[in-house]
Amino acid sequence: MKVIQSFWSKPSINHSDDPNSRFKGGWLGQKYAFYSQALSCLTFKEFYGEVELYTDNKGKETFIDLLGLPYTKTHITLNEIDTYNPKLWALGKIFTYAKQDTPFIHVDSDVYIWKKLPETLTNSPLFSQNLEVNFPAYEKALNDIFIHFDWIPAPLINSVYKHKEIRAFNAGIIGGSNYDFFKKLKHITLQFINENEALLEKIDVGIFNTIFEQQLGYAIAEKNNFDMHYLLEDVEPDFSKVINFHTVPFDSQFVHCIGYAKKSIFACEQLEARLHYHYPNFYNQLNIRLQKHFPETLINPIKPERLQYLFTMYNWLENITSEAIFNTTFELNPNAKFIEKDDGYYVSYILPQNQKQHEEKLEDWQIILLYFETATSIKDLYDELIQDDDFLKQIDRATLQPKLTSFIMDKCILLEVLVPTQFLATYNEIYTNKQMTNSIV
Repeated sequence: MKVIQSFWSKPSINHSDDPNSRFKGGWLGQKYAFYSQALSCLTFKEFYGEVELYTDNKGKETFIDLLGLPYTKTHITLNEIDTYNPKLWALGKIFTYAKQDTPFIHVDSDVYIWKKLPETLTNSPLFSQNLEVNFPAYEKALNDIFIHFDWIPAPLINSVYKHKEIRAFNAGIIGGSNYDFFKKLKHITLQFINENEALLEKIDVGIFNTIFEQQLGYAIAEKNNFDMHYLLEDVEPDFSKVINFHTVPFDSQFVHCIGYAKKSIFACEQLEARLHYHYPNFYNQLNIRLQKHFPETLINPIKPERLQYLFTMYNWLENITSEAIFNTTFELNPNAKFIEKDDGYYVSYILPQNQKQHEEKLEDWQIILLYFETATSIKDLYDELIQDDDFLKQIDRATLQPKLTSFIMDKCILLEVLVPTQFLATYNEIYTNKQMTNSIV
């Protein structure tokens, strides 16, 4: 199975404050866009051997000539779309899909895997990441399109009126062997854009990309009776199911750092740490190249003690099962404490990403943290909560265990509010050594 990625450089270098643009790839900083491209390529090479890049001259210069990203083949094909509005960032993907004549998986550069995708999926004539139904991002832009555009594809109109809801697929991964579908998608997308080019300023162009790629794509597949198969089911609009860096690899083997997550300090940190952990030699070489060619991007490095703690956790997670984690005891970080105020309880802790003191009110699920004043396992917590009828009104019993595990691991990996009891001594040693070093300096 051929794995491909595409990169049209114009959207990434065209300055824009639009949150739905792809300036710097949509990331918090340029280095994260580079790290993401690298981690995505490397993790797919791990399981598929070869990954090919479709790009333009600038993309080849940046990723291949200057940064040395390990693509097995590079195709210079996207110079042909350089006259289009750079806010139409999905256009490079559309053109790349349509060029394929052998079965393929197209992978966005913010998708990473820790397990090969199921062959039952990738052998399908047409597949994508997941179905989206009435996801809120589409509605306003779609309404504006109906108001302002001169021409709208009939399949898109018919799909909306048929279902009385907005249906789309997510193209974080997409592919198959139904080349006719991808050629139809390109043809109708270009007409959609060209007929309304002068009217783009009247709509949210960033969201328009998801409409012409994902919503229109769904409508075309449906109209032509092309079955779309999906990797994931029951994905919520917040995409929490696909951005769980903190449950890799014991639960999450597929991460898509979608949309808003690219602006998260937590996701950006985990991206960098994972690249450093899994591919240390490449990470170091990449940083040497960044220092030479893009020195302004190397800002906000992860502090050594934080990296040491993360690597300790990653080593542990590489060799543990979900069941073992369920039975692991956690307790409050010794540098964190609970504070009682007139309006309730708070937890105070040092945010590991910037070393600033942070206070968080214990409301809703956050109240669970109070259980960890002493060593408590997720199982102990689960056994107690399933006896609480009021709590079970908020959540289905079947989903309680995975949600508890995700919540605890979030507090452990991302925030260091909780620490596995077995690593408390290690944690204290890491940060004590840091404090000693600082006092010597």
